[in-house]
Amino acid sequence: MSAVAKTSASPPGFRPRQDLAKAATSRDLATAPRHRWFYFPHSYSYRLVDAILDFWDLPPDAAVADNFAGSGTTLLSARQRGLLALGFDLSPLAVAASAAKVASYDERALERAFRRILAAAPAALPRVSHRLSRAFTDAELSEMFTLLGPIRSLRTARRFFMVAFLSAMGEFSRAVPDGGWFRWREWPDRSTEIRDAFKTTVSRMMDDVQALNWPRGEREASVRRADARRLPIGSACVDGLITSPPYANRHDYSRVFHIELLLLGEAEPDVTRLRHRSIRSNVEAKPPRGLTRHLDAYRPPAPLSVALQALPSTTEARVMRFLQGYFEDIYLSLVEVARILRPGGRVAYVVGNVRHGGVMVPVDEITVELAAAAGLGFETAWVMRERGNAAQQMGRYGRQASRESVVLLSKAASP
Repeated sequence: MSAVAKTSASPPGFRPRQDLAKAATSRDLATAPRHRWFYFPHSYSYRLVDAILDFWDLPPDAAVADNFAGSGTTLLSARQRGLLALGFDLSPLAVAASAAKVASYDERALERAFRRILAAAPAALPRVSHRLSRAFTDAELSEMFTLLGPIRSLRTARRFFMVAFLSAMGEFSRAVPDGGWFRWREWPDRSTEIRDAFKTTVSRMMDDVQALNWPRGEREASVRRADARRLPIGSACVDGLITSPPYANRHDYSRVFHIELLLLGEAEPDVTRLRHRSIRSNVEAKPPRGLTRHLDAYRPPAPLSVALQALPSTTEARVMRFLQGYFEDIYLSLVEVARILRPGGRVAYVVGNVRHGGVMVPVDEITVELAAAAGLGFETAWVMRERGNAAQQMGRYGRQASRESVVLLSKAASP
């Protein structure tokens, strides 16, 4: 089949925003203070958050949440504007990265803690999982655990130095993220470089704290480990929510960042549980416990039913289940969003359409319908860019552009 791109007209209410195409990527985060500490490859830019907040023009005492906090781009951008930032994520890695970025710091306390870490005596190498022993040599692991011991013992600023450690160690790992998985690579021992890499990373982060900090107690941001389908906060307490749920592309981020989770202190069974509890954007995630009653009112939107019926007869049953489950989870997350929003509150869901078995699944259109079922009104959608498809899909079915959009919603104001 020809690889010529096939496009379709945008639905009513969708409008082009190609000026935001670069803001749909993580490119800007690599050089921005605090944002650059640790970020995920598929993150959006702080420029997108700024564009949304400018569009909304929230009051200065507003609370802005992110129910899929990721690496904290929304939260840090909101805090820089003086807004109250509230973040939630199931991944302990996401919570650590986000919380470190939005925290207030005592610079002298950071310097004292840094000296203590560097002065620690060499540590004996503990037993580690097979995965860690493949990612690093014994000499590298010895250097790493000499740093990790005092970091884990810190009472304050533990997350600051843990994020610095994880950021610095990424270049030494032989498990390299590659799309929705990772690939192994091999090279000689680099244990002599580890300490200097950590020191360089910490110094850069301290420079960022000096350039961008907040007085302690000044509307402290909050980041909690929680499921977007069941948020641990009260009703009607948030003015705006900006997020991007995991895309329905079968990427399993607990696998992509498996090494980082282990270094953070998670055991192998913990990572497996995280995989099973995550939103069903991959085939191994399982239905959430205790929430099925909330699906009584759920009905698959027509665009989803059309896409599922169009899938080839050879489509694996688990792929069908994952797609059905993914949108059930998006619906459950939107029900929670509607609950925590104040009347008149605003929502931005950054989503990307996906292709399975040659069939385009219009995630943005489906999200609009799910939001309506959850009690949220559709304002507009910004189509930021049209992406290509996975090489496997293009090779078999040709290229069809996939919209990446910001779906803008709101909760009705009080009468």
